[in-house]
Amino acid sequence: MKSIKSLSVILLVSILLLVTEKGFSQDPNFHIYLCFGQSNMEGQGTIESKDLTVDSRFKVMAGVNCSNLGRVKGTWYTAVPPLARCYTKLSPSDYFGKTMVANLPDSITIGVINVSVAGCNIGLFDKVNYVNYLNTFTAAWYQNILADYSYNPYAYMINLAQLAQQDGVIKGILLHQGEANTGDSQWPTKVQTIYNDMLADLSLSAADVPLLAGQLLGAAQNGCCSSMNSIINTLPATIPTSHVISSINCTGQPDNAHFNSEGYRKIGKRYAVQMLSLQGYKASYAEAECGVIGNDWLTKTETNAANGGYIKAASGIENLTVAPISSAQEVQMNFTVDKDTTYYVYGRFNNPSTASDAYWVKMDNGVYEKIDNLTTTGWQWLPIKSYALTAGSHSVVIGIAENGGYLDKIALKNAEIAPVGVAEEAANACVITITSTLDATYSSKGYSLMQSYPHPGKGTASISFVVPKSCYVSVKLYNAQGIEISELAGKEFRSGEHVLTCRFDKLPAGNYFYTMRTDEFKDSRKLLIVGE
Repeated sequence: MKSIKSLSVILLVSILLLVTEKGFSQDPNFHIYLCFGQSNMEGQGTIESKDLTVDSRFKVMAGVNCSNLGRVKGTWYTAVPPLARCYTKLSPSDYFGKTMVANLPDSITIGVINVSVAGCNIGLFDKVNYVNYLNTFTAAWYQNILADYSYNPYAYMINLAQLAQQDGVIKGILLHQGEANTGDSQWPTKVQTIYNDMLADLSLSAADVPLLAGQLLGAAQNGCCSSMNSIINTLPATIPTSHVISSINCTGQPDNAHFNSEGYRKIGKRYAVQMLSLQGYKASYAEAECGVIGNDWLTKTETNAANGGYIKAASGIENLTVAPISSAQEVQMNFTVDKDTTYYVYGRFNNPSTASDAYWVKMDNGVYEKIDNLTTTGWQWLPIKSYALTAGSHSVVIGIAENGGYLDKIALKNAEIAPVGVAEEAANACVITITSTLDATYSSKGYSLMQSYPHPGKGTASISFVVPKSCYVSVKLYNAQGIEISELAGKEFRSGEHVLTCRFDKLPAGNYFYTMRTDEFKDSRKLLIVGE
């Protein structure tokens, strides 16, 4: 009998261990994001070959069974588009995930769940009142989407999310919706109800799980519902843990309702930039051609360079085997960092030859070091050096060592992860002194200033900005030395998106920048004017 009791105790302990192990199988390094909304979140962009290359650290949970994709509902797969249903297209969630994994440590995996319904009113995701919106459309396509989600998209999404919580941790919620609610001043309150229900049903905290809501296709892109953006901009006043993602300069399709593929890529990256910043991953950037440039450097233009410009040694300059002793051989780029920590310096180079892959580099008033072996194939980010810096202003000085290389941009990051592409989040980096973090480019309490279009430009250009409430706005143009040239705007603007059409045909080709100021916001952007 004693042996039977002992065996029973052993079996009970084994069962408890198994249950405990299963209960704690959640991987804290698997970060999950819930994506919902209507057709723009579902995805309407053409999937191109470059969209199909996806890091295995970016996963999607299949929301429905898709025999054409070989996917089973509730199972994780590498997030090759489409990410919503079986025959949807490119969406913001694609480049959100791509950008997240590219900027996070290799130990982190990103997962998305996308439950979106084309054409739906936000009320369709209301936990209680969704039934009032099931027959908004009687069209077969709409009813087929509802059938895929068991005629209750909210409950369907929660069930998938609860399943996902067995594997990882929900870190955020992404929303893109509003076309069907254009003009609805109660939209923020309706979103708040849905957000609060999601947090409660999934046992989440608002402080830990922010809500990111994207603007609709903007007025400058002839967006059919762009007026809704002024309402979306007010969401943070209703939900303090929400953040608005700008759509300015995100291009659209001829229907004037949906983004095109490039528009989805851009706004998807912006969702990620905001989330990375909230998680403490920040960066400062400086465009090389906007630094304090010595006479032995030349400024050049090229569409593949960030913001269209880069610098190179002037012709006739030979390789310099000793550190620069003259400012003519130097370019200085200024930064401000917000905390004491180790910062990693990266440069975006185009150095096709071993005869052009070295630079002299120093931080602040330190000693020059020769940084070699920076050969690239085309434009590429390469690590330069790490420095322990205190919060405040600093400067990186680059000197000519070998005379054939091209220098586009410099980045300081508080994580050892190289920037991606042209580092779009640094679009405002062409100012005399840089104070930029990942989130500052696109949104600050609902304000935003965007890059002029076209850029580089000549003759005329459009400058877009957003204000969340009626306020006095000043937009001024400066030359590269910081001397004011003209005021482009100086008056009261109502809440929403505004576009200034500016003439620059009387200005000589070169580097300029423009600054927007209100009582609560200040930001600057580069303006590169090219000749005929």
